[in-house]
Amino acid sequence: MDAINFGENVSCGYNSDFKEYGVISFDLNGSRQVVPNYAVPKMNTSTMSGICAANNSLVLSNKSYYAWTTSSGGKYTWTVNNGRIGWAASESLLAENTNQKGTNYKWEMCKAGNILSDLAQGKSVWGYLYSNEEVLSVCEKVGISPGFFSIDAGAGKHTYLLQESGKTINVDAKIKQLNDINWIEIGYKEGDTFFVYGKEYAIDSSGHINVSAEDEFTSTEIKYPSRSI
Repeated sequence: MDAINFGENVSCGYNSDFKEYGVISFDLNGSRQVVPNYAVPKMNTSTMSGICAANNSLVLSNKSYYAWTTSSGGKYTWTVNNGRIGWAASESLLAENTNQKGTNYKWEMCKAGNILSDLAQGKSVWGYLYSNEEVLSVCEKVGISPGFFSIDAGAGKHTYLLQESGKTINVDAKIKQLNDINWIEIGYKEGDTFFVYGKEYAIDSSGHINVSAEDEFTSTEIKYPSRSI
């Protein structure tokens, strides 16, 4: 099962050796493997942990299985694989074709998995892909409430700020932007103080401030010092 769910180039299709039976194909140790669909067992979700954050920190073990409960109450196997979170290939590839309307469980899980995967890989969750309401709903489903939160699922730890509206701010990206700017070159002076998420940072002699995502933040605002034009 691990070879299917965590392997490379996994696909579902037809193989003449199995005639009317569909197959799942995947790469293993340098060779292509084929397993008929009927031989792929369904995993027991009752033995799996759910996906749930603690204190707004979602930590998932890489190359592991979790149980996901849909809005209709159905339970399905999910995997975590290098920042990719979602329905296990051993089940999703064999599911019936569905559309994107209503509360369809397949589309519902696809959407939730994509949102969590983007966050787990340090990406920004853009509004044109998912609405703020959808992002907020998925975050709340896994125990993340508005405020600062982090997610670590096999692709490093990533920090975000979730607003009440469902808008997410990539804190790591914002911090990098603030640290990369030479503030002296754009009119500020050494010693000028920024308040970044409630913590003070002064411009050093090189023209930079040094913010870390590991710092303890007490505010959701960024305040800039005044400067002479």
